[in-house]
Amino acid sequence: MQDNQFINQQIDEQIRHALDTEAAKYAPPADLKQRIDVRIARQKKEVVFMRKMSVKKVAVAAAAMCVLTGTACMAGGRIAGYIGGNRLGARVDTYSEIGKLEQKLDLTSDAPESFDNGYAFAYADIGDFDAVDENQVTVKTESELDVVYEDNGNHVFYSVKKGANVFNDEELARAQTIEQDGVTYYYFTDAYLFLPADSEPTAEDLEAEKAGKLMISYGSSEREEKEYDSLWWNEDGQSYNLSGFDVNMDAQEMIHMAEQIR
Repeated sequence: MQDNQFINQQIDEQIRHALDTEAAKYAPPADLKQRIDVRIARQKKEVVFMRKMSVKKVAVAAAAMCVLTGTACMAGGRIAGYIGGNRLGARVDTYSEIGKLEQKLDLTSDAPESFDNGYAFAYADIGDFDAVDENQVTVKTESELDVVYEDNGNHVFYSVKKGANVFNDEELARAQTIEQDGVTYYYFTDAYLFLPADSEPTAEDLEAEKAGKLMISYGSSEREEKEYDSLWWNEDGQSYNLSGFDVNMDAQEMIHMAEQIR
């Protein structure tokens, strides 16, 4: 009996070691949470809190998932939060492999290997997002191809998914809408404040949020203030997005990048 227990302990240890090794390969990018926060904030500016889950470290890393909670209304149920992250094992680090991800999602990205402003391909991945209600029942599922470009430590994110993106009246009021070459572009510049879960925003932060000048999210390791520039457009039954934190690009600069995709 003791020999069997010893053998089982050894097997358990080997399994834990193997899982830890694999988990390290799929650790989510450092900016993944902030990018999902932006997704939530587009549904409703006020992101309430980040739910803390009691799960094993290896499960979190291996699944590369983030669980965030906000509130929004959508046909078919009331969304209580989003569960999403990078699809396990989908990431590719070679530009020539993007076609594999396009086949999985049945879409065409036309992602360039580099842009003429210096941003070059870093890696590509698939993002899967479930909108869930209060009972963790999925209301809506979306998958998108995400391509990350890098230039001197700065990143631009290019995302494409099937179906058109629709903006509500509040978003359209904030957008800079530009008609160019038969395409309608929507450009946004938003100020984001990322706070630790146990931190409180200042009175000035809350006032700016109320005025619609700031979006606040919780769950970061430290207080961070960032500007998020994004450009959206729909074409050929797909929706497209170029975005980045603190990239300091105006609408025309982003449209110039979009033209290199189209």
